[in-house]
Amino acid sequence: MRKIHLSLIGLLLLVSACDKLSIKPSMAIDSYKNNQSLDYDNLILHYQQLDEFYSEARLIDYGKSDIGKPLYAFVIDYAEKFVPQKKKVTLLINNAIHPGEPCGVDASVNLAAQLLKDKQLKALLENVMVVIIPMYNVGGAHNRGCCSRANQNGPEEYGFRGNAQNLDLNRDFIKNDSRNSKVFAKIYHDYKPHLFVDTHASNGADYQYTMTLITSQLNKLNKHLAKYVQEEMQPYLFAEMEKENYPMVPYVNTMSSHPESGIVDYLETPRYSTGYTTLFNTISFVTETHMWKPYQDRVESTFIFLKKLIAFASNNHTNIIDVVKKANKKTVAKKVFPINWELDTTNYTTINFKGYEAVYSISDLTGLNSFKYDRNQPFTKPIKYYNTYYVSDSVTKPEYYVIPQAWEQVIERLKYNKIKLRTLQNDTLIDVESYYIEQFETYKNPYEGHYVHYNTKVRSEQQTIQFYKGDVLIPVNQKSNRFIIETLEPTAVDSYFNWGFFDAVIQQKEYFSAYIFEDKAKEILANNPQLKQEFEEKRTEDSLFRNNHYKQLDFIYKHSPYYEKSHNRYPVFRVMKVLSDEKIKR
Repeated sequence: MRKIHLSLIGLLLLVSACDKLSIKPSMAIDSYKNNQSLDYDNLILHYQQLDEFYSEARLIDYGKSDIGKPLYAFVIDYAEKFVPQKKKVTLLINNAIHPGEPCGVDASVNLAAQLLKDKQLKALLENVMVVIIPMYNVGGAHNRGCCSRANQNGPEEYGFRGNAQNLDLNRDFIKNDSRNSKVFAKIYHDYKPHLFVDTHASNGADYQYTMTLITSQLNKLNKHLAKYVQEEMQPYLFAEMEKENYPMVPYVNTMSSHPESGIVDYLETPRYSTGYTTLFNTISFVTETHMWKPYQDRVESTFIFLKKLIAFASNNHTNIIDVVKKANKKTVAKKVFPINWELDTTNYTTINFKGYEAVYSISDLTGLNSFKYDRNQPFTKPIKYYNTYYVSDSVTKPEYYVIPQAWEQVIERLKYNKIKLRTLQNDTLIDVESYYIEQFETYKNPYEGHYVHYNTKVRSEQQTIQFYKGDVLIPVNQKSNRFIIETLEPTAVDSYFNWGFFDAVIQQKEYFSAYIFEDKAKEILANNPQLKQEFEEKRTEDSLFRNNHYKQLDFIYKHSPYYEKSHNRYPVFRVMKVLSDEKIKR
């Protein structure tokens, strides 16, 4: 009976497999030619068929997205190992972070099919492994309709920008609020890509180009990567796209209302995909097709860009691998790290820009001044390209950061990103540099689920702090040093402090009652002549202080032993000396 039972199970499994193979997508893989974009179910069916038919391809379920449906990675590896290889470049392509911009969705599945079917392209993939995220914002992709992007020319239906939590996932790479970003971190660190592309479509000014490009801002890249990208990759990609009748220009991020005012190089901080990936020395690009060009052109220009990038990677795989290794080595050894940048408005180059004249008129609708771009008046004009940023703030790295285990949300995010952590073996006192938050501002409205801080200023003190068994140390001798520093230094623009993960420390917990504390305040001043002098000087110089009884008592309180030392003390500490092994464990 047991043998019959097992045979029946085997037959049922075979039938189930055959049923799966017989399922056909209801939308053709090239539906984009009819102004349609593949929805999630049809897209995944096409990738499943490629997986089932080609041994060189594998569709991997990496975990649940924000709506419970799988977030996949599709891997093409002619060696059939499907893991990073020392002599191969790994390219990671991310699609539909904004599902209303689906040109990369359709371009990538067609590219995958061609790479697998066309034997002539096999030579390219001998040196390159391609990893495709078919549909990143799965929740937004299921919120599908015709009209959420009012300024876009097709496709007929597309997804919505926000995910199921209404988060913009291209602001979530550091804060990791969504399931999607946690899954992305796993995919990213599993494959450790040398190259990364995030596919988009842009809103904004009108111009003649179908494709514009964001290259991760060169001044904040490692110098080895920046030199290679600027001298080798960019010239090749721009020239090849020109040959294919899809000339490119840098992303049209205008200085003011029109492109003639100049284009400003986009500074993608770590909240964005390419700002995040470059923290780990991945050479990164964002393709931005123009929203008002025909959908077929937007898909095909994205397809061609990806194909050209693969060709470059294949022909230059040794150089790419070498330059990323140099960047990683430099990151481990580097002592001083920039954490904030400002645009240098005195420094620019000139590019010949293909645009349209802006025509001003009185609006028939509002009766007020208005303008439109007139496609009957194309032009080619030299315009300024502001592509230089200077370092406005930097920090010397410590030997370690120490985070008390109470701050689990932050420690979890470090783990998502494969940061090497060590833990204290025993309760111990450690000499540290402590930061106190002296100043910050907070946006009045929530941004991506947080009340974000900015213009953060700190002062530092040398202190001896009691830590406990299980508290976490982060050695700053890793390839991931930039990620560590730009998340844990509170003044960095996308630090965990500025995203609000440490807000509890900026709330005072203990206070005083004025009617009781006044006698104690007199005693404190009597025993501290220096404080008394500072107190009297402040009374003389500051009339608001002089006329406010509580403020005067508060000044004395905050300069006394009664004031809590932990108020405004940032709970990530810097250790400047190497600790002995008996204090810590891996």
